[in-house]
Amino acid sequence: MPAPTPFLFDLDGTLAETLADLTASTNHVRARFHLPPVDDAVVRGFVGDGARTLLRRALAPVLPTELAAAERALDDAFAAYVEHHDVQCTVHVRPFAGVRAHLEALAARGHPLAVVTNKPARFAVPIVRHLGLDDLLPVVVGGDTLPTKKPDPAPLRHALQRLGAGADGGGTMVGDGVQDLRAAKAAGLRSIGCLFGYGDAAALRREGADVWWRAFGEPDDAVSGTV
Repeated sequence: MPAPTPFLFDLDGTLAETLADLTASTNHVRARFHLPPVDDAVVRGFVGDGARTLLRRALAPVLPTELAAAERALDDAFAAYVEHHDVQCTVHVRPFAGVRAHLEALAARGHPLAVVTNKPARFAVPIVRHLGLDDLLPVVVGGDTLPTKKPDPAPLRHALQRLGAGADGGGTMVGDGVQDLRAAKAAGLRSIGCLFGYGDAAALRREGADVWWRAFGEPDDAVSGTV
């Protein structure tokens, strides 16, 4: 029989509800730039491409137009964000319903499991530990683990290697962003699109996935096989 294939999971909006903590740290930085606070719904639109891009979007009204000056401002913003989020990232975070039970079921069937996120590893690792999922998710690949992030397939391939699985052996990427679905396609992996997360559901549908989840582990469409 073939060996059970790996499952790779995004973190924000897929495994965990992290939006309240992201909003708190985003507003901390916006205040330093004399911008008013924004709510979760606004920050939700900033999420998906890593912390620095989140800040670029959050600070767009005040960033200099000159590229070098904008990057310097983002350096300062990122330093402030890191200082705040190091403490904030586990304050409100919680797993989505059904996460641990589903991961346990996959692990019991022999599937290797990992996290592949665009969130910096310095936040992702403590969050996974705080949620009590580190025993099930021994590998965490962050947005700064490699020089590239999703939708580049390199982080997915790196996770497969760390799990001891060959890049050609198949696997599944589970995520709520088009970055996840595109990375899965580029890596030649099966994809599960999470319609309950932070990504735009219509954009996800346009991108296409092999399976859709309306809630964690709950297929949205009639599908065959085990997910």
